[in-house]
Amino acid sequence: MVSKVAMVYGFIVLALVFLTVWLIYYFWKLQNPSGADRRMSVNAAQSGGKENREHRRTDINWPVSLETPDGLVAAQIRNISAGGAFICCQKPLPIGEMFSLTITASDSEPMKATAKVVWSNASVPDNKVINRGMGVRFINMSEKHIRLVRETCQGNG
Repeated sequence: MVSKVAMVYGFIVLALVFLTVWLIYYFWKLQNPSGADRRMSVNAAQSGGKENREHRRTDINWPVSLETPDGLVAAQIRNISAGGAFICCQKPLPIGEMFSLTITASDSEPMKATAKVVWSNASVPDNKVINRGMGVRFINMSEKHIRLVRETCQGNG
């Protein structure tokens, strides 16, 4: 039968092993934050990151109406490409959410599209954000409207 002293020593050794493993994990997490802890910059050039966009992007300021589960939300598109846009809004939608939107471009008919949120700065502190909003990828947009966006991007670049 195991004595009480041996059980106490065994418990102490087990506790020390657990504490050591936990400390290693804790300090590793400090050095290697998870993807959820990392925040991508709206402007890759400012952060020194490489630009990986497929389509030419241009700065604009077009009103957009988002059809969300909470109703219509008025927002602004700050930059756009044939593949997506940055939508400036106070309450960005969750990453992965799909929604319909209507873009009101100057000198053009309203453009309707379906988009998906691919990134958001919703959890970034206010003092670290210039424009609160989200990056979206266009999922469905008419060829006519894609052509209009491409022409806008070519004319401003």
